[in-house]
Amino acid sequence: MFTEKRTKLFVALALVSFLGLLGVEQFLTSHRVAMYLRDSDRKLASAQNHSRLQDARFQRELLLIKSGALASGSGDDHHGDSDTGHSAEISSSHATKDTAENMSTASSTGVPGARNSLDLQAPFVSPAKTPSSQNSLGKQQTTPSSPATDRRPRLPSALIIGFAKCGTAALRTFLTIHPDVVSPILEVRYFTLYHSKELEWYRKQMPPSTRDQVTIEKTPSYIMINQSLRRIHDFDPKIKLIVIVRDPIVRLQSQYAHEFCQKEPNHTPTFIQWLGETPERRKIARSCHYARYIRRVYNLFPRKQVLILSEDDMERNPLPVLKEAEKFLELRPAYSDDMFVFNETKGFHCFNTQSKLFSRVLELVQVKNATGCLGKSKGREHPKIEGNYLKVLKKTIQPLNEELFDLIGKRFQWDNFRDKS
Repeated sequence: MFTEKRTKLFVALALVSFLGLLGVEQFLTSHRVAMYLRDSDRKLASAQNHSRLQDARFQRELLLIKSGALASGSGDDHHGDSDTGHSAEISSSHATKDTAENMSTASSTGVPGARNSLDLQAPFVSPAKTPSSQNSLGKQQTTPSSPATDRRPRLPSALIIGFAKCGTAALRTFLTIHPDVVSPILEVRYFTLYHSKELEWYRKQMPPSTRDQVTIEKTPSYIMINQSLRRIHDFDPKIKLIVIVRDPIVRLQSQYAHEFCQKEPNHTPTFIQWLGETPERRKIARSCHYARYIRRVYNLFPRKQVLILSEDDMERNPLPVLKEAEKFLELRPAYSDDMFVFNETKGFHCFNTQSKLFSRVLELVQVKNATGCLGKSKGREHPKIEGNYLKVLKKTIQPLNEELFDLIGKRFQWDNFRDKS
């Protein structure tokens, strides 16, 4: 009996021990499973957080583009002399050119957020597209997956930023004759009046172009406003800028003619009345002090990205000026020696109606078919300036010219300032 009880007790203890060991093993297994599950959950949560972060970044980018949140101050601040401290004023919240272009690509490919410019560590390459090379002007080389027929509005790679009444419209017109250049006819004024609009709006103001073409936008008031130049730099610090100047006295005459050409003669002041018996320094500084504004451009952009031209040179002979711009913009040679002829009646060069490029001129430019000349505002009659008053103007403006020539490292031969002795 005792032996039987002892045997049963031993069996019971063995069973308990077995069950205990089994419980420990189950506990350990459960613990391992729980740890694995927690680790998996952690990884899953991390992935979800990363995805949410990506979504949040993309949504933030959308909001930034829609808000166009830049520092206020779109007013004309050209009277201020300070050219320093601008970097702190550039708003980091303003969407960049690459952002809008990438979003445009995402929209056209059906891939939302195809590349998030804020995610610099993981640039997105759509599997449906082959990466293509891109030069300093933003022109992408054509690949089998991006044919030259891919025509759509693109953000500008170059800007004509000044000066008003210095031939900016004629220069834009002449540049668009080149088959690799497109440009909106009207001044968009995005960086002055409409900077609060999204970059997508700006892009849609551009004419359709292929990836091999350069889009140029012209707004001559850009150079007059510090904040506009800073917005341009924020938009694309590698953008190419073209500035065209003019004989300052001729520019004053052109400005006068433009302001009063539509008014009745009895209500139109004379040129001297308009400028003042003693030439108004403020008006002269605004219209003739080119160096002051170009220096601000140089403070933001390398000189190699800025081309300074003279309207007087373009009027005397447009072809060398256009070839200089062609080289600056890295365009293939296209301007021919027979493009222009001098019109004795108008007093300036017009398109040669016999030129091989004239058919393209008719497609793109509003010209008179018979003469190939630009519209009626071109060549508007300028007011005459009396000798003594002209001497006073020259004496006042000449130091400003010398400042310009020293700054840009070249001289322009302006008729009013030639040494005729």
